[in-house]
Amino acid sequence: MPKKSSLKVIPLGGLNEVGKNLTIFEKDNQMIVVDCGIMFPDDEMLGIDFVIPDFTYVLKNKHKVKAIIITHGHEDHIGGLPFLIKEVKAPIYATKLTLGLIKIKLSNASQKNLNFIEINPRKGIEIGPFFIDFFRVNHSIPDGIGLIFKTDIGNVVHSGDFKIDQSPIDGKVTDFSKIARAGDEGVLALFCDSTNAEETGYTLPERDVGKTLKEKFIRADKRIIVATFASHIHRIQQIMDVAHQMGRKVAISGRSMLKTIRISSELGYLKVPEDTIIPITKIDEMPVKKVVILSTGSQGEPLSALNKMALGEHNRVQIMKGDVVIISASPIPGNEKAISNTINMLINQGADVFYESIAGVHVSGHAAQEEIKMMIGLLKPKYFIPIHGENKHKTQSAVIAEEMGLDKKNIMIAQNGSILKMNTNLCRVSGLLNLKTIYIDGIGTGNVEDMVLKDRRHLSRDGIIVAVLAIDEAGKKIVKDPDFVLKGVIYIDDFKKVVKDCRNIIISSAQRAFDQDITNAATVEQYINENLEKHIFKKVRIRPIVSTKVISV
Repeated sequence: MPKKSSLKVIPLGGLNEVGKNLTIFEKDNQMIVVDCGIMFPDDEMLGIDFVIPDFTYVLKNKHKVKAIIITHGHEDHIGGLPFLIKEVKAPIYATKLTLGLIKIKLSNASQKNLNFIEINPRKGIEIGPFFIDFFRVNHSIPDGIGLIFKTDIGNVVHSGDFKIDQSPIDGKVTDFSKIARAGDEGVLALFCDSTNAEETGYTLPERDVGKTLKEKFIRADKRIIVATFASHIHRIQQIMDVAHQMGRKVAISGRSMLKTIRISSELGYLKVPEDTIIPITKIDEMPVKKVVILSTGSQGEPLSALNKMALGEHNRVQIMKGDVVIISASPIPGNEKAISNTINMLINQGADVFYESIAGVHVSGHAAQEEIKMMIGLLKPKYFIPIHGENKHKTQSAVIAEEMGLDKKNIMIAQNGSILKMNTNLCRVSGLLNLKTIYIDGIGTGNVEDMVLKDRRHLSRDGIIVAVLAIDEAGKKIVKDPDFVLKGVIYIDDFKKVVKDCRNIIISSAQRAFDQDITNAATVEQYINENLEKHIFKKVRIRPIVSTKVISV
């Protein structure tokens, strides 16, 4: 009987943060990629649009990749696909709605003739050494699934993002029977969503938000603006339904919101009541108490519709006193300050603002502790690996698993890049990939931590001083006194004297360079920069970036 080969599972993202989820399942020299998401930047990532996983391992083994399977359509699971498919040619498997959202995202992709395969959650598929079965889960977007990898060494379950909602908006409950059947067959390992593992009890059902929204709509006697995730189709459905019941019309602001509403309506996942949506160009033609504006910007994104409203820069919507603004989302870690700033600006303009921590206008899409216990209880895994969360979430998830009777040595707290090796009676971390942080800034891609971000942080703290000096290389003399430009340099006492001293430093540094027969412009620049930096730090205790441009004439 041939020896059974081991299974390798390698998370490249999602185990050190909330976002950029990507996990590799590798067996018999064949690989399946599960999810390919992005992470939104925090306050320290100045000017960065988002972060993607480090694909280096996938690209080195791209000939092994047989499929890319996506569990659901959130950006932290599909946002990295445009970057991966530039290099990796593999079919993309997803459920109907998720495929629709992916196709929008990849509509401008450089790789053509992409192979999309729709997953029917009731039917499994065979890919190389894997037979993969699926089970429906509830989440904050329809059509979410978990995965059961059936192999010759045992069954491995990837939960996807999940919660347990007994009364979901679309009527499609979690597939408990299939999960329980997998548990009865035997589960070697469970990779379990841990994002909400710190929360006790159960995550509230989505319908609770609908009740709260209705209360706010009934009390509002002026215009209502609701900001939520463009992909939160269940939330959008409830907003549409409540608006229709209250006799209000809905205008949509934000390109991503418009695209998602269009595709989800076309595919039958969003049912918009007749004559409810109006163009945003028509809102001024209606009484304010008849208008609802559905907007992007629930995370305080700088270019989002809600943030432009808060700044007074939206081309169609100006905040009016008495506007009711509902931010129906929870902050993604790192976005708290941006959201707070948006709320404060809206309040300053006279709006009444309701948000998660004060008004119950949002519920999570992730399992709380009792739901994680339920998943563990149904599947009865031998090994437990918390995924999708920061270290604090994974640690708490591990505590839950231990409370459910799992042996502590069978609970693995893995990291991004951990190489988990599994066999029939084995699960251990056998190595660690050296992963880099890959930033996306406009059209630029790369690990810029040590270069660009360092300079940006430096500039944000201390500013920049640019000096321009004209010299005559042949005559070894200064042709014109230096000019100065200071940007972002904090106010300095006796500012004029400091500038005068700096001019003298530049002139004396250049002259000393000439005395040493140094006339090359680049070398003179370096010599001046060093002396200027030392002088400024000594006098005013700041370290601005100093850039001298020496022009030879």
